[in-house]
Amino acid sequence: MAISLSESLHIGFSDIMTRKVRSAVTILGIVLGVMCIMVVLAILSGMNATTLSWMEESGGINKIEVGRNWDYDFSKGGYASLDMYEVNRIRELIPEAKAMNPTLHIWDAQLSNKGTTYDGPCLGVMPDFQIAENWQIGRGRFINLLDLRESSNVIVLGSSVARDLFAGKDPMGQNVSLNGVVFQVIGIMEEKVWMNEAGSMWSGNAMEYLNQRSFIPISVAMNKFGGDKKVDGIQVIAHNPTQALALQQKLKGILLNIKRGKEVFRVSSAQEDMMQMEQNAKIFSMIFVMISVISLLVGGIVIMNIMLASIKERTREIGVRIAVGARRFDI
Repeated sequence: MAISLSESLHIGFSDIMTRKVRSAVTILGIVLGVMCIMVVLAILSGMNATTLSWMEESGGINKIEVGRNWDYDFSKGGYASLDMYEVNRIRELIPEAKAMNPTLHIWDAQLSNKGTTYDGPCLGVMPDFQIAENWQIGRGRFINLLDLRESSNVIVLGSSVARDLFAGKDPMGQNVSLNGVVFQVIGIMEEKVWMNEAGSMWSGNAMEYLNQRSFIPISVAMNKFGGDKKVDGIQVIAHNPTQALALQQKLKGILLNIKRGKEVFRVSSAQEDMMQMEQNAKIFSMIFVMISVISLLVGGIVIMNIMLASIKERTREIGVRIAVGARRFDI
């Protein structure tokens, strides 16, 4: 006569309660093996989502940046800078670009207002800077083409600069001194905030460094603070991610031509970085999955040994069951 389902369950639960440690080890082996795979998949998914979110907040995956190539041996000659004629020529050669912004960094900038000073980088930029950085104005307006043509002494402050320099007062229309030159505040940038939702990699706002910057027309930066009147970086925005890689290669060729074959600039793109990230993710995925499979295999071996021990100690019972006519299914 076959054993009923309820009787089988009763026997099974009785066996679990009789051998608590063995049952706990068996369950633990199964749980750990499955959990390892789930944790690995969750970590990889979280890493990809976090990196993509950072790229979007930093200007999007259509962004291409031109900066100094630190791997180049400058003793061979060449300078990692461009004059405005070269910048304008580059813009003419890439009409397919959505936006292009050259930058000139004033690293030793000091802003002052009625005895209060603020030390932080100031950038000479063009109106396309907002598109390049995916950054909107919070109050007032940003630098426009008229400011560039007229070389107007106007300045746009980052939110942290405005807060620290004016201590809660309204900075709009007020004058500030930048390294001794007077500028009028025409705008305050929207505060940039990017917090890792997981809360483990950064303890604060990872984009606070942007809020600590100020911006003036690049024509003014060149005339009054530029020295050799050359820009030290360019940001280019493509219309879509597919176009970004082709535009990156085109920019490399243009810059090599301008610099006569000297690779003084590094041309990087968010799209290229994302592809590298995906490649790294695949490698990490393979490694972690192998570790998880090994963990699951070890758990399986533990379970197999426990089951074998259970069968060995119940050999007598199994023999009795067979003797009275029990089927393989019942056993």
